[in-house]
Amino acid sequence: MKNPISDGIKRLRAQHKLTQTELANMAEIPRATLANMESSNSNPSITLVVKVASALGVTVDDIITRRQSLYVTEVERKDMPVTHLDDGKFTSTRTSPISTQNLQINDLSMMPGCYTKGVPHPEGSHELFLCLEGTATVKVQGESHSVETGNLIHFHGHLPHYYGNEGLKPAHAIVVVFMMK
Repeated sequence: MKNPISDGIKRLRAQHKLTQTELANMAEIPRATLANMESSNSNPSITLVVKVASALGVTVDDIITRRQSLYVTEVERKDMPVTHLDDGKFTSTRTSPISTQNLQINDLSMMPGCYTKGVPHPEGSHELFLCLEGTATVKVQGESHSVETGNLIHFHGHLPHYYGNEGLKPAHAIVVVFMMK
């Protein structure tokens, strides 16, 4: 089984032409700890991962994603966090890299009969809901909105909201949440 953290640390250490001892010293952690982090069954604390990322001059996201060039980051679907709710009728896949600040992109699948409470976002956030397939129902601050294929609604992300599918066919949508500065 692949471990994106251990794979990423090994890959970046090799790119920087560092030994385990050199990188461990730079990160101010024991070499044995770094060796453990590079093993496929490791589960290091976020504190350790941040120390190694900082020593390498990269973000945590750079460790767990594979860069194809200096300008492009590729995140494979298998590495994107998935949340299942409403007895599996609602699936949300976080498609934006975890270190992307002030922006979150989710790919939603909603089976018929789905009704799921959305996660409120911080004050000042905005949410765009684009229905790609089917018809979704989005309830914002108690108001229900039917969003058909190709249509988009925009609302303040801190307001209470729900996602639903009252139709007979699955619905598919993309949700973008962003912070205005």
